[in-house]
Amino acid sequence: MTPDSINNFTETELLRFFLEISDDILVILNDEMEAVYLSPAFEKVLQIPTSANLGKKFNQVLVNFPSLPLMKPNQKMVIPVNLKESKKSLMLEFQFKPIQFKDKAGKFIFAIGRDVTERELVLKKFKDIAFKEKELNQMKSRFVSMASHEFKTPIATIVSSVMIMQMLLEKEFSEEIRSKLLSHIDKIINQSNRLTTIMSDVLLLEKSIQQDVKLNLKKLSISRFLSNLIHEINEENLNRRTVRFFQSGSEKQILTDESMLVHIVRNLIQNALNYSPESSDPEVHLNFMGNFIEIMVKDYGIGIPREEHENIFGSFYRAKNVGNIKGTGLGLNIVQELTKKLKGEIWFKSKEGMGSEFYVSFPIK
Repeated sequence: MTPDSINNFTETELLRFFLEISDDILVILNDEMEAVYLSPAFEKVLQIPTSANLGKKFNQVLVNFPSLPLMKPNQKMVIPVNLKESKKSLMLEFQFKPIQFKDKAGKFIFAIGRDVTERELVLKKFKDIAFKEKELNQMKSRFVSMASHEFKTPIATIVSSVMIMQMLLEKEFSEEIRSKLLSHIDKIINQSNRLTTIMSDVLLLEKSIQQDVKLNLKKLSISRFLSNLIHEINEENLNRRTVRFFQSGSEKQILTDESMLVHIVRNLIQNALNYSPESSDPEVHLNFMGNFIEIMVKDYGIGIPREEHENIFGSFYRAKNVGNIKGTGLGLNIVQELTKKLKGEIWFKSKEGMGSEFYVSFPIK
């Protein structure tokens, strides 16, 4: 098209041409935020009729649009839009500019809307990556701090026990020496197990945060499962502490990954035992709530300080009142991740000095 041929068109014809081919949504709003003009792109992009929405408040047309005029020149904002026909979701960026017409009274706002869905998805992806990287760095820092502290005691115990055993082996074997050797062997085994537990927790945490973990789903009778697990734990404790089990309603089956559920419930029960050493025995309550089951693990122990509630599911985080009770600070973080994998929810209630109640809920399928 030559310059001369363009001159054959009127400004009105050229303007109509550009408006018809443009993918930018042009909107003019009055000072009541009512639409007085909508460009052809409005119907083309949003899949809703133009004529039916003229005169309407624009936040009724697009529910996430601001209800009050934005008077800062060239201000921009991104709003989500769900298309009714195609069921697609878009992100539209609107730029606002106050305008005034010579022959019309009142103030108007000119808004240009542009589809920035792809840009926003890429930006979100980068933000997620940056957040995960920041979280990973914080986790690594906490792990180094925790590991350096937690590894010192078992390693020192193992080394000193071996040295004592060396000295004892140079002497004759009396019953007293034999007893001391067995005592130090027990210490070595216990501390080695402690190191193994720490490393197992770290490996399980790494596995639990992977997106593509495969679930081994199967039907499970939840009452029988909990009863058997609690019996095992009570046997392991040699009846020093007894976890009590309460159930409301009849037996039901759920579709779940048994190994993950074992770790979730066992960890919550072990925490209840560890953090209530001088208190009443912990309790496990099973409730059926419509299409969900709810497992509550209750203890009457040291509780969690109110100011630390928001951090309790963080990796390597331990409350300030745990004292000498051993732990990696990974347990609840792993429990939370595994609960998410099983499409469940976890929450808790706790008061310092009065115990804690941890809840996990899973759908019945």
